[in-house]
Amino acid sequence: MRTVGGARMWRAAVGATRRAALPRAGRGATPRDPAATPRPGPAAARAGRDPCRDLPRNDPRQYDALADQWGRPGGAFAVLRWLAAARAALIPAARRPGALLLDLGCGGGLLAPYVAGLGYRHVGVDVTASALRYAAGRGVRPVLADATALPVADGVAEVVVAGELFEHVADLPAAVAEACRVLAPGGVLVLDTLNDTRLSRWLTITVAERLPRVPVGLHDPARYVDPARLGALCARHGVRLRVRGARPTVLPTLRWLVSGDDRGRIVPIRSTAVLYQGLGVRAAGRTAPDG
Repeated sequence: MRTVGGARMWRAAVGATRRAALPRAGRGATPRDPAATPRPGPAAARAGRDPCRDLPRNDPRQYDALADQWGRPGGAFAVLRWLAAARAALIPAARRPGALLLDLGCGGGLLAPYVAGLGYRHVGVDVTASALRYAAGRGVRPVLADATALPVADGVAEVVVAGELFEHVADLPAAVAEACRVLAPGGVLVLDTLNDTRLSRWLTITVAERLPRVPVGLHDPARYVDPARLGALCARHGVRLRVRGARPTVLPTLRWLVSGDDRGRIVPIRSTAVLYQGLGVRAAGRTAPDG
């Protein structure tokens, strides 16, 4: 396991989270969204592939073009749903009722059903209004804002989630600084993102974008994020980050690609070369990030 901060600290931190209490379908399994019961069919056969082709890479308007996919089992955002389940497994129960969970780049609120019983006030931030409308329908309080300029006070969030966010932002240092700024002392940062490697670029762009059901152009590989750089940016603002690799389960992913069978999940692996998760804790007693 490759980590920023040490494998022992990662295991200790994860052990203190909700993950230990989650039901498992098998080793590495994550809870399933009840709204995502497998329902493959012709409506999802080519879901999400064509609407983005004429837009620039990493253009937020792509999510407007795919707005009908947020709630479609087996559709274009199936893997995002699996990722949401995996990151929810790293989120501890709220230390006090109504504590703030700030979900940066929340999209259509795919995280919501997995954290609904943890006691948080779930606030979602995104730049796409159509996605926020769907998130609001899932019980997320929506905030239309950029992750590099959050309209949130310092140190108020018990948990900050940045799922599949950092590989999309134009100013990574600013986005990391904001995520750390709003995190309370002792608060938890949970993230997942794509690594800046040749293998990652080849798999997620060259290979994946030629497959059915995979939207074209959602990612700009020039913005992929090296975990050592991300760890250093977090450390600058008082958050010690641990990372580990992750990947989708192979056979369920193949079934999704072929038929829309939406029963995949994300499992931890040793290599961080393509996709990785991060878990960080802000230093206790730290009330403001470094300048």
